[in-house]
Amino acid sequence: MHPMKKIYLAMIFCFIFIVSSAQTRHNEISVGISGGISTLHYSVSEGKFKPQGGASLNLGYLLKITDLWGIGTGTELSLYRSKISIDRFSDNYLILSNSIPDGSPEQNTFDFRFTYTGFREEQKALYLNIPVFFQLQSGKYSGIYAKAGIKIGIPITATRKNRYSALKTSAYFPYEDIEYTDLANHGFGNYPAARNKSDLKLKYSLSPFAEIGWKWQLGTYRNIYTGIYGEYGIREIYDAANGKPFLQYSDDGTITGNPVWESSRQNGKSPKAILSSPVRLMSIGVTVRWAISL
Repeated sequence: MHPMKKIYLAMIFCFIFIVSSAQTRHNEISVGISGGISTLHYSVSEGKFKPQGGASLNLGYLLKITDLWGIGTGTELSLYRSKISIDRFSDNYLILSNSIPDGSPEQNTFDFRFTYTGFREEQKALYLNIPVFFQLQSGKYSGIYAKAGIKIGIPITATRKNRYSALKTSAYFPYEDIEYTDLANHGFGNYPAARNKSDLKLKYSLSPFAEIGWKWQLGTYRNIYTGIYGEYGIREIYDAANGKPFLQYSDDGTITGNPVWESSRQNGKSPKAILSSPVRLMSIGVTVRWAISL
């Protein structure tokens, strides 16, 4: 017999054995809620990153191989949130304009300067997680339990919202040795507080996780699980194109703020990205589940 056929047959027999063994046990379905720090985790070269709280609703199924251990899966609807605060950000970069139609490049080149005050950006993502795990428990009915496994996360929605308390822009023309600070029709001046919102395009995640706690038997077929858990993504969920200026100047005099994850400081020898590490899912908190034995 071909070696691969032997492997397939062995896998089939193992599956039949597990299912037939589990049929004599009280398999469980459960519904629960989890909450704590649930964030899109990353590092920044400017300002301060702040993880935020989130929550998760979950539905699970545990296939008991013996009275003390089993394998399980389910679905989770999980909210992840994060925030970055930058009290003050100043930058500048050269622009080749067409302010003088017949002028030379030297005459039309200016240094675009800007300063943000009180900048804040919040990111929020809703993921559908599918966990696969092993679960152990110390007693047949009540006692300590522990489970570990991996989650595949599928992004459902993701947004970012930013705001600032003040924005100041100007243009310095070296050829004229003049700095223009009050030409609103050209994008130079003082701007009041403003807000902006846009969508985020995130990728699927892979997150190992672990949970430990206490199982309480409430009756013959009813149980309550209370515990603590943690997860950390091993897969990057965002493709950063972070070479853009934090504030983009266009030839028509309009200015557009770029998201933090896509922006870089421009006034050094080379652009320095504000986002300085990959974006991953991370959560730690407490969980409560109500389970029914079948």
